[in-house]
Amino acid sequence: MDETILTLLVLAMLMPLAGTVLLLCAGRMIGDRAGWVATSLLGFSFLCCVTIWGMWPDRGHRVLALYNWLPITADGAGFLEVGLFLDSLGVAMMAMVSGIAALVHLYSIGYMRGDPRYTRFFAYLSLFTFSMMGIVISPSLIQLLVFWELVGLTSYLLIGFWYEKRAPQLACRKAFIMNRVGDAGFLIGLGILFAQLGGHLLLPATEGMLMADGNHIKSMIGALAATEAAGQVASSHAGLNDWLGLGSTGWLSLAGLGLFCGAVGKSAQFPLHTWLPDAMEGPTPVSSIVHSATMVAAGVFLTARIYPILTPEARLVIASIGLITLVMAALMALVMTDIKRVLAYSTLSQLGYMVVALGVGAWGYALFHLITHAFFKCCLFQCAGSVIHAAHHEQDMRRYGGLGRKMPWTAAAFGICVLAISGAAIPLTTLGLSGFYSKDGIIAGAFNFGFGISGQWAPGWLFWFLPLLVAYLTPLYMARAFALTFMGRPRVESVHQHAHEAPPSMLIPQLALAVMAIISGWMLWKPMIEASQPVMQVMGIQSFAWLHEPGNPGMKAAHAWLLQGAGWIIPLAFGLWWYRDGLGRASRVAESWAVRPIHRALLNKLYFDVVYDRLISGMVVAQSRILDWIDRRIVDGLVNRTAHLGSDLATATGRFDRDVIDRSLDGAAESVLQAGGVLRTTQAGRVRIYVLGIFVAILLVLIVVLASFLPIWRASAPSAAATGRPVIWTFESDFVSGHRHASGSLGDSIPFSAKEESINP
Repeated sequence: MDETILTLLVLAMLMPLAGTVLLLCAGRMIGDRAGWVATSLLGFSFLCCVTIWGMWPDRGHRVLALYNWLPITADGAGFLEVGLFLDSLGVAMMAMVSGIAALVHLYSIGYMRGDPRYTRFFAYLSLFTFSMMGIVISPSLIQLLVFWELVGLTSYLLIGFWYEKRAPQLACRKAFIMNRVGDAGFLIGLGILFAQLGGHLLLPATEGMLMADGNHIKSMIGALAATEAAGQVASSHAGLNDWLGLGSTGWLSLAGLGLFCGAVGKSAQFPLHTWLPDAMEGPTPVSSIVHSATMVAAGVFLTARIYPILTPEARLVIASIGLITLVMAALMALVMTDIKRVLAYSTLSQLGYMVVALGVGAWGYALFHLITHAFFKCCLFQCAGSVIHAAHHEQDMRRYGGLGRKMPWTAAAFGICVLAISGAAIPLTTLGLSGFYSKDGIIAGAFNFGFGISGQWAPGWLFWFLPLLVAYLTPLYMARAFALTFMGRPRVESVHQHAHEAPPSMLIPQLALAVMAIISGWMLWKPMIEASQPVMQVMGIQSFAWLHEPGNPGMKAAHAWLLQGAGWIIPLAFGLWWYRDGLGRASRVAESWAVRPIHRALLNKLYFDVVYDRLISGMVVAQSRILDWIDRRIVDGLVNRTAHLGSDLATATGRFDRDVIDRSLDGAAESVLQAGGVLRTTQAGRVRIYVLGIFVAILLVLIVVLASFLPIWRASAPSAAATGRPVIWTFESDFVSGHRHASGSLGDSIPFSAKEESINP
């Protein structure tokens, strides 16, 4: 049976991925049939999940197919694992995700018809569904992280689908950045667990299972137990633990809160909640699936999966974050006039309920509310989309009124889901719509937790009082949305005249979801969630039964404060009466001196966007400008001056080389060249000229030699004219001493001699 379940699980996973690949590769050929192709594949995926549900055996059954992926030790003894994991919670989540995704695909056929990127939209939507399914079936945190980031990418593509408009551009960028902030904490927590547990990152629900070779799976629970038994606490964290006062398990608290930061981003909890209302800028089918079955549910699902390793300190922080989000979003939903933003803040508030439930210990009811909320919130968004579609994309509820007569089926589906989210039930009985069962369990858990810590911590009573208060605010703001849209007289005649009922492709999914909002109560989902408890019970975490044990005041107190199931009637009836004719009465109250500041603050979303834009973004911009100035004036200035100095030195060296060295060498070469040119003229190549030249040269040599004797003769020899006698010369040379002597006589009677200093010239 396990092999059959794994085969069906793989088919259910691959169908939306196959739709994405098919539409991206052959979208032009498929054309307008893209919606039906994607819807058919998702329908087949849903059938596979329902078949798995029908085949699912006893409650403690779990299926795991695990494969080694990346080695984490040098000897190859340890690996990061990937694979498929399915337990009862996974079966319920797969059925919910695939079912809602199939209905959203069907709804999109009518809503997106005529869009120029019709085929691409269904490709993105199918990939979005595949990503969420990957989160549900991941056996380890590493594999979950891969699909976690893929969900973030596809949500960015879908929210910014109409990218030619400015608002979707800003909305998708805001969602992406907010989620990256949360994912930074996720990576820190993951790194701490990886370092402390030796790379054993299998989710706690896999604990105790056997591999094919008979060896037990070692999950985070097993690795944590081994670490505690061995007393192994990383010394690198010891000082931090002591400083924070968290004791030896401080690293585990930090790791759990780090992973929860990722959930804060995905599930839009305080203070990273501002992206979710702005995500309404995407197409309405995107809003219906983002706010119900995928993305925002991923954070709650992750926290539930790692719940056994969360320390009491971490759970207190989680409960506090959920409590702030719960109250803040409910108050904002009371003043919004955009129908999709009202539902967006309602989603934030309900997610706050789930996170509070995880923090106070009612983890089963958190998951229960996650599934029931998915059906009625998806239906509410689809009904809102039908209204917007019929009103020519008008989203302001102040311009609606009386649409119930034009759109009766849409009004009926919207009304059923208003009752479901309000926790409607028959007073003094346990019969109600889906929201009644899941929300009452959360409030009961909050009562137990609040009364338990109020003696130790004074503000502990807030953990039961504020969830109870929001239980009365939820019917009020939902009744306001219903009355302004469907009741009373038309406030803008042009909107009312053109309104019409949604086409069948949009109406059928709404009605199917409305039916699920009625029947998906205690008996449909509770057994599957309760069957995923064995690991929780091993860790000493309470199950569903703890709220109903004798002497436990939680459930009794919750029912007492909720007027035994009649608490939803009072705010719902008041809201329908107060807003049946529009916002006239409410506007007069809002303009009073006492309410005006509060109303204005809520209308401006408590100025979170202003604070982020001016404080955080402003600080980042100011810091970047300072760093830019330092970079340009100091760093670049120093570098540029050094470069200029080198450039000037190179210029001077080049000039010296060019003007002095090169000119000297060039001048010498030019002189030689010119001299060579002159000498070359003497080489005529004629023998007569050469002989003449030799003759002239010899003649010149003789002249020079003879001329050298002329001074001696003039100085020493008597003149023949003076004596009248001939001069007879006799020369004697002393070659040893290098002197030469000359002697002579004038005729025969007058001898003389002359001595030359040297015969050397």
